[in-house]
Amino acid sequence: MHKRRFNEFTLSFTIRPQGPLLIKSGQESGADPTLLDMNFVRTHHGRLGDSTVYLPGSSLKGTLRSYAEKVARTLGEERGAHFPPFSCNPLGSSAKRGRDDYYCGKYLDKKGEQTDKHRLACPICRTFGHTSLAAHLRLSDAYPLDPLQPEMMTWYNEANATEERDGVAIDRVSGAVAVGPFNLEVVTQGAFQGTLTLVNFQLWQLGLLAIVLRDLGQGRVPIGFGKSRGLGRVAVEYTQAEVAYPGRFRPEANGRHLQQSLLGVAAFLSPEDVRAYDYFAEDLDALPGGWTIREDDDGRYGRVALTGAGEAINDLWRTCVPFWARFVETWRGAPDG
Repeated sequence: MHKRRFNEFTLSFTIRPQGPLLIKSGQESGADPTLLDMNFVRTHHGRLGDSTVYLPGSSLKGTLRSYAEKVARTLGEERGAHFPPFSCNPLGSSAKRGRDDYYCGKYLDKKGEQTDKHRLACPICRTFGHTSLAAHLRLSDAYPLDPLQPEMMTWYNEANATEERDGVAIDRVSGAVAVGPFNLEVVTQGAFQGTLTLVNFQLWQLGLLAIVLRDLGQGRVPIGFGKSRGLGRVAVEYTQAEVAYPGRFRPEANGRHLQQSLLGVAAFLSPEDVRAYDYFAEDLDALPGGWTIREDDDGRYGRVALTGAGEAINDLWRTCVPFWARFVETWRGAPDG
């Protein structure tokens, strides 16, 4: 089933620092006097040029996963050593359920069937993947706004500018300086654009994603280095979202009009596959208003896609969060492995 694609959700977003932000490159000053003690990660970009600061997709995905685990552990209940946890420990090394260091990847490495690798995984690994199961969620690197876009030209020269800040480490016993001073390179203004894609999704996964992105955008989930020092708080703006159904040569499936419905992956599978992969039953819900079908993806080329922006995206989140709530309530009835 994972070799096929039934639905996909794509979100284009903009992240704006709400204070100093530092994603460390791991390159210290060493013998180069021009480098600071802690430098912002950089890359070469075809249009933005050399030494472009950016937000790595791996850093963003790690932040989203870590917070999703906290949400799951807060809401989910432990059901004993014979059941998958609501969220495992991806840094753990144990294949024995019930332990604090249990990790789905270790346990499921021994399972040969792909259905088992999904069915017996915790909900977070079902979304973000583990060592035996590819992630359904993918994040691109987030780059500064493109100066070739006319609407960005008026302020681009001042965007994503870095500045130097000094810091020290305080001895917890004496209260004196233990290490330092050292200097940091931080970004305090500008914006970064990126893209998030969720393939073969269920509606509860969109609901969980809505909660995580909301808290990220409200400063509850800082990213990068120095979170306890006040660094890393950001605002998130949604530029555009797309709900797409690949492999469709007409805008209808299973008696439903795709341009009007929000369909989870289970709507495209046989009852046998739904049971084998342990997909939870989800009622088909009407897509909120404000979504329009793309002229170039209306089914003629084997893909149906709808786009929305602004309040249409917020309405989609509000539609999907109740599915996450229902998933939490029914999880204790998940199958034993």
